[in-house]
Amino acid sequence: MTHLLRLVLTNFRNYDRLAWEPASSPVIITGDNGSGKTNLLEALSLLTPGRGLRSARTADLRRHLPGTDATATGWGVAARFADHRGTFEIATGMEAGQDGARKFLVDGVALRARAAVADYLSAVWITPQMDRLFGESASGRRRFLDRLVVAMAPHHARELAACERATAQRNRILSTRSTDPAWLSGVEDAMVRHGVAVVAARQELITRLNATGADPSGAFPSAFLSLICPIASRLGTEPALAVEDWLRAEFRTSRDADRLRGHAVLGAHRTDFSLQDLETGRPASEASTGQQKALLIGVILAHARLMSAPGNIAPMLLLDEPLVHLDAARRAALLSMLLDFQTPVLLTGTDPDPFAPLRKKALFVRLNDGALGPDPAGAGTGSHA
Repeated sequence: MTHLLRLVLTNFRNYDRLAWEPASSPVIITGDNGSGKTNLLEALSLLTPGRGLRSARTADLRRHLPGTDATATGWGVAARFADHRGTFEIATGMEAGQDGARKFLVDGVALRARAAVADYLSAVWITPQMDRLFGESASGRRRFLDRLVVAMAPHHARELAACERATAQRNRILSTRSTDPAWLSGVEDAMVRHGVAVVAARQELITRLNATGADPSGAFPSAFLSLICPIASRLGTEPALAVEDWLRAEFRTSRDADRLRGHAVLGAHRTDFSLQDLETGRPASEASTGQQKALLIGVILAHARLMSAPGNIAPMLLLDEPLVHLDAARRAALLSMLLDFQTPVLLTGTDPDPFAPLRKKALFVRLNDGALGPDPAGAGTGSHA
């Protein structure tokens, strides 16, 4: 079991200073809109590889005060955990006047590679924005899928960043119209190598999620995921090197057309995925909002079960307004399932009443203008300062 022992926020979002020592898990965090519930979950998500549950720019995480220079102050998030290895502390943030990448420290020692923090901690999350995942753009679904991949394989973040840099560089080169073929070929080679690796990692995760099977409780529909990507289709029948050769040739022949379009229409940056109810065959894009939410939670729980297998770092569950759009039976089932997780589980809501099945089983706290204290309507207290 992993325990969250202490969380400290400094100049982060709406928090000036918060030091909190939760007494147990799960934790139900209630409060009015704008009180800082999502910010608290975001802070914890930033202790894992990636850009956190909002994908925010690092500089935008500082606490902004009217009439002050935002860059004059830094921000920080630090948390102490305990697991079978003992206690450890993870911290991240940005110093005053700094811009760009944030730092990671474990037990006070700076990490040379940010992905190394995954050896200590992982997280998965649900946010209200994800309720619209299957009715919006492919880019949102792609980011969601990549977050799940990074949680399982932290090196995926490096491959993804390298592929994105190469793709943007090719677009810039093509826009100049006077290009060195050797230079362009070198950039395309980077797109190919990193892009095929990115797609292969996405496909591997989807295969594992599909193999994980149904929700053991039967409360949430079993989902079947499919990667929509010509690179993935070829990887299913051809060796990776053959796929790289094919993609390299496609980039060469599409240069003129991509120059006119201003971007490449083929590559890892165009991947999408679909999700359907395994029992009915109905695609998520055609399902009701409640059914989409149920399918999404099923995927998240399947991913958490995968991450909880021996050899992995079991994830924190950060669930922002998770009960919205769920019927009463599924609300009760989800809350019951969360009691079985052996990692920190934090849920948010404006009102404690929907979480009533967890009274006397979970810790209830309330946020008010960035201050955290016991929720008198719940059944539990947590020490705070």
